[in-house]
Amino acid sequence: MRDVPKNLNISHALQQQPRLIATVFECYRKNFLLFWRIMTPVVVIALVLYIAMTLWITQSPFDAITDRPGTDPYKLTSKAGTDFGTIPTILLPKEDTSTDSSENELVSLIFPPGEHRWILLPIPFFATTNNEGITWKWRLYFRDPSYNYKNPLSLLLLTLCPLSLAIAHISRHSGVSGVPQNPTSPTAREVWRQTGGKTFTVLGAFLLSVLILNAIKIVGDYATPWLMRLGHGWFGTQIPFELEFALLSIPSYYLFIVPTTYFLVTMSLYNPCLILENNSIIEVFRRSHTLVRGARWRFLGIYLLTGWVASVISSVLTGATLLMFSMFIPDLAEIRGALSPLRFLTLFIGADVEVVLPQLLSVPTTVAIHIATVLIATFLVPIWAILTTHLYFERADAKQNLIKT
Repeated sequence: MRDVPKNLNISHALQQQPRLIATVFECYRKNFLLFWRIMTPVVVIALVLYIAMTLWITQSPFDAITDRPGTDPYKLTSKAGTDFGTIPTILLPKEDTSTDSSENELVSLIFPPGEHRWILLPIPFFATTNNEGITWKWRLYFRDPSYNYKNPLSLLLLTLCPLSLAIAHISRHSGVSGVPQNPTSPTAREVWRQTGGKTFTVLGAFLLSVLILNAIKIVGDYATPWLMRLGHGWFGTQIPFELEFALLSIPSYYLFIVPTTYFLVTMSLYNPCLILENNSIIEVFRRSHTLVRGARWRFLGIYLLTGWVASVISSVLTGATLLMFSMFIPDLAEIRGALSPLRFLTLFIGADVEVVLPQLLSVPTTVAIHIATVLIATFLVPIWAILTTHLYFERADAKQNLIKT
C-alpha cells in the first residue's frame, strides 16, 4: 500500500472545504422544492404536537410545571426570544427584597432585571438584563439537529434518511453506494416509498441515537448540580459564583460535552449509511464509525462551523419574524424595543435577545409564532442532510481507493 505524506493530506483537505461549501449551497438551491415536499408530512405532525404541548403547558396547574408551592404568588406569561421564538414562562416574587415597594415585585428568576451573568467554562457565556427585562446574551452556541426527545421537533430527524436518499439519486457520486444514476430528480413519493422499505431500521436507529444522546444529557444534568452542591462546601462564598461554576464544570464537561460531541461526530454518517446500504441497526453505527475514523477532527471542524452558521441564520430569521409580527400584533409591542437596530445587528455574531412580555400571548399569536419557528428549523435540516451525505460519499470513495491501492 502506498503511503501518502501527511502534509499532502492536510493540503488536500483544506482545498476540499470551499468545494464542499459550494456543493452544499448548489444542491440546496437546485432542489429546494423537492426537499420541502419530502419534509412536509413530518413537519405537519411535528408542528401539531409542538403547538399542543405548548397549549397544554399554559393550561396546566402551577404545581405541574414548577416545584414551588402553588400558594406562592406568581404570574404565567410569555417570553419571546430570537433563539426559541416564544415559550410560556413564570414570574415569581423577587427574593431578598429590602423595601416594601419591591416586596410584591414579580420577576424572572432565570434572568432577573439589572443582573449580569457570565460563565467561562465549559462554554463561554455572558448575559445582561436591563431594568425593562430585556436580556442580551452571547454564548459559543452550535445548533445541531439532535433535538431533545421531549421536543416534538425531534421528529424532523426522521426526514434525514429520505433526504439523504434523494441527494444520493441526484448526486454524481451515487454509483459509489450502488444507487443507480438518475438524470432527473426523484419525486417525494418515490423517496418515501423507498424509505418505507426500511421503516423498522430507520425508527430503530433514530430511537437508539436519541436515547443515547439523552442518556448522556441526563448524566450531565445530574452531575453538574451535584458537583455544585459538593463544591459549595469547599469554596463557600469566598469566590464568585461564575468562577466556582467554571471550576466545578470541568468534571461535568468530560461527563457530558465530550461524550456527546464524540458520539455526534462518530455517528454523524449513520443516516446515509442506513438508507444507502443494507445494514442492521448495529451495523449502521459501526459503518459510520469506520467511515469517520481518521477524519474526526476535520468532521468536528466542519460541523462546528456549520452549527455556528445555522445558529446565526436561525436567530436572524427568528428575530426578523418577531419584528414583523410586532408590527401587527399589539401584544408583541415590547419586541420592537428589545430588538433595536444595534441589538439586531449583534445577532449576526451569534448573540441572542429575549424579553419577558407583560401577558400570556393569545392562542392565535402563539400558533403563528410556532409555525414560523418550526419552518425555520425545517429550513436548516436539509443543510445537514446534504453535508453528511456528501461526506459519506467522500469517505466511501477514500476507503475504496485505499483498498485498491
